[in-house]
Amino acid sequence: MRLDQLTRRIVELDGGHRTFDFGTFQIHSAFQPIYEISRTSGALYGVEALARPMQGEKSIEPLTFFSKLEGWDRFIADWACLCVHLANAAAWQLGETRLFVNLNPHSCSYRDQMITGVEQYCDLIAEYGLRRDKVVFEITEGADCPRSDLLAVVEKLRALGFGIAIDDFGRGKSDLLRVIELRPDIVKIDAGWFRKMMENEASQQFAHSIIQKLHGLGVHLLFESVETPRELHWARDCAGSLIQGWLFGKATNMGEAASKKRVDMPADKHDRLRRRA
Repeated sequence: MRLDQLTRRIVELDGGHRTFDFGTFQIHSAFQPIYEISRTSGALYGVEALARPMQGEKSIEPLTFFSKLEGWDRFIADWACLCVHLANAAAWQLGETRLFVNLNPHSCSYRDQMITGVEQYCDLIAEYGLRRDKVVFEITEGADCPRSDLLAVVEKLRALGFGIAIDDFGRGKSDLLRVIELRPDIVKIDAGWFRKMMENEASQQFAHSIIQKLHGLGVHLLFESVETPRELHWARDCAGSLIQGWLFGKATNMGEAASKKRVDMPADKHDRLRRRA
């Protein structure tokens, strides 16, 4: 596989947006902002790139689109996403803002091709005038991916200076052993898991024990899909330093996603009541 063959299939549309020509489909990019938070405000930390497949004028649900692809076709689609996201991100001066991209662990089954692709991706990043240390690969471990292949690809990414994140911690087979093995910089806490943990005191205590272990491993916690001030408060209570979700911004074009450099922290009513007491 050669990435230059894939980048030739990237088409520039009106307004400077790029899309990938995938036969009868097109793969577009959307970006959701990620903020580094304090008690009173949040500073733009990064943006997560998300695939938005389309067929003509019709939007296709990403899970539906990718579930129909298998083997080498899925491998090529994954790299098509990585390339078009980079092309769209490069149109903006990101500076210190990080670009989060998704790594499908099943693609690591093609270990040699994957490692070659990563090396070529470094050249593409340099060509676009970006920095690889500002690119973070998000990994959701898949049951069908040989662990040795995944670890080999992650080690290659780390050696080349990319950031590593584990996505959807708390969902499925997530465990601390996976964090210890992959040694990520960031762990993204699954929204469904932390909402479940918010339900009662016993589950909150259990969540805090897990989160303390994660902090002990030296990782940053990113709480995703935060939608309400209450969820934000709970994430801060767990010493989460990074926040992503509709409360601060939906997935949109790169210009809009990166335009709001700072946000104010909304007050939670439970927090206000405690202050009055």
